[in-house]
Amino acid sequence: MNKLLTYILIFLPSFIFSQKVNDSLTKELTELSLKNSIIGFSVAIVNQDRILYAKGFGYSNKEKKQPYTKNTVQPIASISKTLVGVALMKAQELGKLNLDDDINDYLPFKIINPYFPQSKITIRNLATHSSGLKDSRNYSKTMLVKEYSNLSKETRRYLSNNWCRKCEENTKLSMDDFIKNIYNTQGEWYKQTHFLEEPTGTYYHYCNNNATIAAIIIEQATGESYSDFVEKQITKPLNMTNSNWVFQGPISDDVAMLYAKKVPLPEMEDITYPDGSFVTNVVDFGNYMSTMISGYSGEDNILNAESYKEMMTQQINTEFESGIFWEVTTKWIGHSGGHAGTSTYAYFDKENLVGFILFGNTTDTKSIDDEDLEIVRVLQRYATKETQFLSNN
Repeated sequence: MNKLLTYILIFLPSFIFSQKVNDSLTKELTELSLKNSIIGFSVAIVNQDRILYAKGFGYSNKEKKQPYTKNTVQPIASISKTLVGVALMKAQELGKLNLDDDINDYLPFKIINPYFPQSKITIRNLATHSSGLKDSRNYSKTMLVKEYSNLSKETRRYLSNNWCRKCEENTKLSMDDFIKNIYNTQGEWYKQTHFLEEPTGTYYHYCNNNATIAAIIIEQATGESYSDFVEKQITKPLNMTNSNWVFQGPISDDVAMLYAKKVPLPEMEDITYPDGSFVTNVVDFGNYMSTMISGYSGEDNILNAESYKEMMTQQINTEFESGIFWEVTTKWIGHSGGHAGTSTYAYFDKENLVGFILFGNTTDTKSIDDEDLEIVRVLQRYATKETQFLSNN
């Protein structure tokens, strides 16, 4: 009897207060979803122990009136690069590579900045976007659209005008050949303008292909495909059963349709898939982020605590605000992403060790950036109230 009374007096008020916080957050996000142009999105708030809140809003498929839930899966664009960072640290732990190695020690072809031919480009340079490489106009050739000729004229026109120019002419290549064509002197699309006229390691320039080159290096160093290495070292140990890559096929019946404005987009395979084609939901990725936060706080899990510290510490130059494929600012660590029909955010507070995730299935509306940031600001505000979220979530 006394134990029951103690529970009522101590835990019940906290439970009620926590539920009010949850209801308040749901109410705010519902209101935003009803007034903005985002067709569907899901969110999560996590700490180093668990997912504290996860919910979907709007539609994963507007035409079918299918709701977007916390279990809805979709590509997450450039947040995928954080997996490259984790994979690099794991490969370094296994003694397969060192971040300060020359990339040409591993690549099956040479990449040399023509403006600084004697300058070494390291793996760390790739991971901090200080490699001196630029994404070329040929980057859009990485997108392979299935059954392009069967798409509506509206969809074909939109894709060609906004995302991949002559999509129908894109052909499947290996990652190695795609990168070689751009940056190797013998490559079909090679130009000196694919490189910066800045010494390696002195200038920050975000380049998607940095992640793809790092993935190729992981393959060469480990003897495994990048997707297999990630599955073995990251997704399988974390039981991310609703996560894979676009090219690996469906993993769930609850898959989001992607929209550019109101135009439904077709499934698109990405030759350079490590840089942006990871498919997941906020539950799987929430568990991943929780693991990252606990690692940052000093816990050994899929990586050693020392690896987390290195990966999530500003590298080379504090002005770059870059860890190893993770953005590291004064307050937040994480990454954002944007691609055709995909807008995503995943960050955690360095001091409070609480993070948030936003996955949306809409891009290219006039107000999308402001609407995304409005949701992000709400999540940031609630994430700072982590102690108010209790185990009832």
